[in-house]
Amino acid sequence: YEIIEGTYKEDIIPVEEPFRFFEACSPRKVGDTYYLIYSWGTPNQLVYATSKSPTGPFEYQGVIVDSGADYPAGNNHGSICKIGEQWYIFYHRMTNGTIMSRRGCVEKIEILPDGSIPQVETTSLGFEESLNPYEIISADIACVLKGGCMVTEKNLFDRVITNITDGCAMGYKYFDFGKDYSSKTMELALNINGFGCRGTIHVRLDAEDGEEIGRIEFGMNDGVVTGRVKCVTGRHALYFIAEAAFGGPFIDMFNGRQLLEIKEFVFCK
Repeated sequence: YEIIEGTYKEDIIPVEEPFRFFEACSPRKVGDTYYLIYSWGTPNQLVYATSKSPTGPFEYQGVIVDSGADYPAGNNHGSICKIGEQWYIFYHRMTNGTIMSRRGCVEKIEILPDGSIPQVETTSLGFEESLNPYEIISADIACVLKGGCMVTEKNLFDRVITNITDGCAMGYKYFDFGKDYSSKTMELALNINGFGCRGTIHVRLDAEDGEEIGRIEFGMNDGVVTGRVKCVTGRHALYFIAEAAFGGPFIDMFNGRQLLEIKEFVFCK
């Protein structure tokens, strides 16, 4: 290829407000509008600017996705793409507690008639409409990780949520529990790695402080722990909140101690 004389332009997106360009500029053309998707001064966010010319001037528009919303924040790179009749934003989340470990993600987006792209939330869905709670779910697809917990790789095949301490929150969006009203309760099974601690996983719907539908007690060892939870119907976000069972005169010695790792889980009726 060759660069057409007179078309090369430096600093097409400035570093000053409101653009705050950082890196990873990706151009797209939609209709008669040129889009530049890039990582800006808050590097876990992908934002965009638009112009009627590929060389600008560009006008800053806003954030498309924030991979650090309720999740360990790192950097972010990606762009938009149309597959069939649906537009998507491709981006990544941070794993292993370092910006050099990245997990590819995708969310549906909408380009409105005026050309704007409303910001979308980060979910666990990928290309799916909903997650099936009655199939085994890998815990590492969580889209909410708060309190210091994070995704890590045990090996090429196993990823877990690790560093789960007292008060950590793990969230998944969204599950479709269906319309079956035939039972008042169902079983939830968690496959865990134990760390010599006992505690409780509080199971909540739609928010960290949402309706608690049950509790799962866990012990000190590796294995599968189970418990009965309220039968749920419809589409919901799901949250696990970890609580330690420390007590007695030595409680201060256990503050901040890792309680467990979660590998996978499934609901059973």
